[in-house]
Amino acid sequence: MPDGTVFDIKEFALHDGPGLRTAVFLKGCPLRCEWCHNPEGQSFLPELVKNKSSCAGCGLCERGCRHPGCAPWGVCLKVCPNNCLKIAGRRMTARELADRLLRNESFLRKGGVTFSGGEPLCQADFILEVQELLGGIPVAVETCGCVAPEIFKKAASAVERVYMDIKLIDREEHIRRTGRDNDVILENASWLLVSQIDAVFRVPLIPGVTDTDANLRGIAEFLSGYTSVCVELIPYNRLTGAKYRSVGREYSPSFDETLPPNRNTAVFESRGIRCRAY
Repeated sequence: MPDGTVFDIKEFALHDGPGLRTAVFLKGCPLRCEWCHNPEGQSFLPELVKNKSSCAGCGLCERGCRHPGCAPWGVCLKVCPNNCLKIAGRRMTARELADRLLRNESFLRKGGVTFSGGEPLCQADFILEVQELLGGIPVAVETCGCVAPEIFKKAASAVERVYMDIKLIDREEHIRRTGRDNDVILENASWLLVSQIDAVFRVPLIPGVTDTDANLRGIAEFLSGYTSVCVELIPYNRLTGAKYRSVGREYSPSFDETLPPNRNTAVFESRGIRCRAY
């Protein structure tokens, strides 16, 4: 039975699928999107996270520690009066996670569980094992699609719904902005379009990057001809910078994050594609 690495569990999630859900965030992602709003989910390994906005600068965490679990991190995780320190990333068995989720079984049966990340399909076997232990509770995944097609097809065919990002249609721009080409992403998206699986395609609206009319039009052309397609345009999260500071990284996007998003639903609707903008 596979283990997984979980960095967050959010109960009563309202924007991760139909009904009231619990969102499980799994660590590790092959992409390095310039605008990633979950930097603590990029690495496959656990890492120290410090809430610097709550830190009083008392230095207690650096004055030595007798707790063996703190030793790898060089600070005491238990002494902070403001609870500023935590480890993002906990190894869990499928049974442990399923038992945790089933505490809320009554409302999850009316909503479900959504696996996000990071890239959750990098831990596809773990997801499918948890799904089996959940005994029929609906499961969805939120994916960038940058995984091997055989893994993508196996997982997508097993869950209730797939939310898949298409960030940039131009290959070279995708490499520049995410660190990887979009070849396998578009291959998986093409398969998903003809699979009859319940799927929603999402476009994060990054100012001047993904929300340009040219990019949105290109994505619409890629999706055109599939009348059952649904697209969601997701606004850029302006709180992203604070998250980077918590994991000791600088956030300096090359785009102007203060610009209002271009919610151009018309390029999709003119092609018969259902589209909603948030």
